[in-house]
Amino acid sequence: MDLRLLRYFMALADELHFGRAAERLHICQPPLSQQIRLLEEELGTPLFERSHHRVELTAAGQMLKEQAPLVFEQLERALDLTRQTGRGQLGELEIGMISSVMVGVLPKALHLFRERYPQVNWRLHEMTPAAQVKALKEKRIDACVFRVGYDDPLLRNELLIYEPIHVVMPADHPLAQREVLAPADLAQEPFVALELKQSRFANFLYQCCIQAGFTPQIRQQVIEVQTLLSLVRAGFGVALLPASIEQLAPAGLVFRRLTPALPEVPLYATYRADDASPVLKLFLDTLRELIEPHSTL
Repeated sequence: MDLRLLRYFMALADELHFGRAAERLHICQPPLSQQIRLLEEELGTPLFERSHHRVELTAAGQMLKEQAPLVFEQLERALDLTRQTGRGQLGELEIGMISSVMVGVLPKALHLFRERYPQVNWRLHEMTPAAQVKALKEKRIDACVFRVGYDDPLLRNELLIYEPIHVVMPADHPLAQREVLAPADLAQEPFVALELKQSRFANFLYQCCIQAGFTPQIRQQVIEVQTLLSLVRAGFGVALLPASIEQLAPAGLVFRRLTPALPEVPLYATYRADDASPVLKLFLDTLRELIEPHSTL
């Protein structure tokens, strides 16, 4: 059905006068009469009782007058939802992450994104970086945030920030009395590290130590940062982590700067290179808004 016919009907149903209805619609009276007849023929029932002196709604016409506004409301809602979806203000967003990035820019971006676009249904998926890359390629997630990017033609890595690397140790460790340490101070220390086979970030840190002139004596390797922090707290060794992790650290641990500093670790937002999702674009714009290009946290 041509919705224009319904609009013509509603104007006549309100005015109950062909002349006034035609004037309201900015058309001539004969075309209005013709369109109303077409609508009645399409519905198979008269909608108006006509006489020389008055126009009245039939029972069918009264029913249509009550129901037609619902059609327009539903249409307007459908159009509005379509516009919102096209602008990225409505839809789904699946984000992969590791627990250690839930400090700094990501939680701030998620909070701002939720405030601005409450109708976007986003979900976080905690998984290893390798699992995130696999999920990205399989289109099970839309974006992920992790340290150390992936060189893959199917993916795009967008640098968010650089973070300084600090030494983590128990508060009662002899070196904890100093505010700044040299890399050489760590040469004889046992280390707790993330799994080298599973973590590109762990390998990044390992190579940083080599470049600083010592090979870390790794006594224990773990998968999760929280496990690493617990082992350091228990005295199993020291660790190297981004400075922001101090916000997640339990009591009894201290973070100390290194001089000369190790290379800073990058934090990336990674997504499929061919993904043109409006929702993803708004999420990335929100991340960009909260950072300066190549800034340091």
